[in-house]
Amino acid sequence: MQSEKQATNIEHAENFLESFRVGVARLREKDHELSDRYIKNMTMFSEVMPHIYEELKDYKPKKRYVYMEEVGDMNIYREDIGASLFSTSPRSQAKEKVDHALAYPAKTLLNLERSEGNQSRHVFYSNKMLDEIERQREGMEKQQGWPQFVGATIVFGIELGYQLELLLEQREIKHLYLYESDLDFFHYSLYAIDWERILEYFNRDGRTVHFFLGIQPEEFTDTYLLQLQENGYFLAPETYLFIGYNSPENNQAFDYFKKHYSRQVMGWGFFDDALIGIAQGLRSLPKTKLAHFQGREAIPKSVSNIPVFILGNGPSLDQSIELIQSVRHQVLLISCGSTINTLHKLGIVPDLHVDIERMKQTVDKFLFLDKDYLKGIWGLTVDVMHPEFFDYFERTGMGLKPGEAVTSLILSHARNHGDQKNYVQLNFCNPVVANLALSYVHLFGFNNVYFVGVDNGFKDKSVHHSKHSGYYKDGKETGFQSFQEVKLVEREGNFGGTVYATGMMDTSRVQLESLIRLLKKRRNFESYNLSDVAKIEGVTPLQVDDVLITDPEVDKTQVINLLEEVFFTEPPDCLLSETAESLISVEDFTKMSHELQQGWDEDFTTREQVCDFLWSHHRHIFFLKGSVHRHIHDLLLGSFTYSSFLIVQFLFAYKDEQETVKRAKYLFESWCEFLQEMPSMLQQASEYVDQGNDHLITHYNG
Repeated sequence: MQSEKQATNIEHAENFLESFRVGVARLREKDHELSDRYIKNMTMFSEVMPHIYEELKDYKPKKRYVYMEEVGDMNIYREDIGASLFSTSPRSQAKEKVDHALAYPAKTLLNLERSEGNQSRHVFYSNKMLDEIERQREGMEKQQGWPQFVGATIVFGIELGYQLELLLEQREIKHLYLYESDLDFFHYSLYAIDWERILEYFNRDGRTVHFFLGIQPEEFTDTYLLQLQENGYFLAPETYLFIGYNSPENNQAFDYFKKHYSRQVMGWGFFDDALIGIAQGLRSLPKTKLAHFQGREAIPKSVSNIPVFILGNGPSLDQSIELIQSVRHQVLLISCGSTINTLHKLGIVPDLHVDIERMKQTVDKFLFLDKDYLKGIWGLTVDVMHPEFFDYFERTGMGLKPGEAVTSLILSHARNHGDQKNYVQLNFCNPVVANLALSYVHLFGFNNVYFVGVDNGFKDKSVHHSKHSGYYKDGKETGFQSFQEVKLVEREGNFGGTVYATGMMDTSRVQLESLIRLLKKRRNFESYNLSDVAKIEGVTPLQVDDVLITDPEVDKTQVINLLEEVFFTEPPDCLLSETAESLISVEDFTKMSHELQQGWDEDFTTREQVCDFLWSHHRHIFFLKGSVHRHIHDLLLGSFTYSSFLIVQFLFAYKDEQETVKRAKYLFESWCEFLQEMPSMLQQASEYVDQGNDHLITHYNG
């Protein structure tokens, strides 16, 4: 049997070698035609995408087994799988794949649901749009397969370009994202297909094509997100996905994209939130110091190498209590959010405490703590924090939260008055407190970090926080928060197994991973995850019993004094006497609001017209980023993104394009009602300090 198999393999190899020899001869016969196509393509790239031309002009492919099939299509032997990329008829095979993908689409998904009990005007109008969708969907037939026009498409794997060419012959795409990790394939595509025609199609107003060539799978999502910022997040949850061929790199890029999808569809912010941030940030400025960066030269290595414990309130905190108590004089303890109440019950005093959520509920938890306990704890936060936060601590500081209108106001106003200090925007500080804690670790330059109770998930829906936390009383949930009815995703456990996470928890983990990748570029940086819940990529899993801290005792007061002296400064004087209303420029905002209500033509009949219209409004807002009105961009972008997404989602949900477009106008009208109301809200901007409610006081066992 073995001999028969070997004989078959030899015969197969001989047949392939013969067909390959003939295929190479065909390739030589067509050399002039192929070379002309290559020159024409490269000339086009040199004109419209010179960076790609420069990367490819002297490129020498590693894959040399290229040949031409009898039908006149190019093919290539893949040594990684021991087979050719295509069958003997590449274009026919490509057509089968494209036809199947068009009939059975793969696409991103986001379901926004009604929010009850939230008094914000953003939620009011979002609910109104959702109600309108329910009315307008009556009698409509669902869209099956790809529509003729789509707003955005990601292609994972260009191969020789045959599938892409066929895809673009059959469908129109507004924003096209092309990922190809193997530059050999892209190089040969310059001989195989007409890139000139593709680039000409996308080289017009409202169309974009983006190449992600030769980069690692995890790099694709990060780079794609930067481009998505420019093109508009509102199309991200309505993006069609196409996999050109299977390979470890392609599959990894696709899996990484899915795992990090939450970064595209969460954290958009909204108008009321931005307004609250402005009111609270300006009231807080006189009470605290502002983070700024002067370099880390003033921080000795002995301080940078102090072990830092970031303490979350997850269930795994309970397994680390003895460890924390035994080493607490040798490490810096950073408590995150509600963890401080848990530590108080356990008789543990943290050195630093961080909070990020702007609602008054965040500071109400301090009512359960006495002043003596809080004395000596350094309270750190961001510029959207409720102003009462700063009344509970003797020493405080805040950094700037990226993407917030109050951050833009602080920076632009300071610069306009000649203040050139390098005020710090704490990147990756969202969406929960552990993210902010790691952002401060990044700022301070600490190299030795332990995650304790930073679970980003749970194995049991009823066990979602430390048993000592305010979420429980006598072993039962207090009613403050429950996860029994929440939709969860499955994720890999830190020590194996499966854990379950909410969307917010999953986004937090993704953000931690992004910052960890940045921190690992530092020499000597090490991080450990002691939590038996969600795995954080890049962080070493470490059992509590295996932790060995041999460092000497730390002079906490001296260390905190040094950090405050080096990394914090008095806030800009020019902002302390200004009102929110005077800083916002209500008149300019009103003009922009009016412009965004215009332009929906009664003659719109296609999805393409509506997507182009929304994209033009997005660009109008986006260009404010580089102006003195950056804060208007920050005020508008979140609510615009949510509203535009609801319109786009409705547009692509139903088969009858003309009727769908006609009905979508009613959704746009709800958005316009919100735009009409916004200027009057801005005129009372100073009053938008969150007043809170009694939910935490009533239900939290602090």
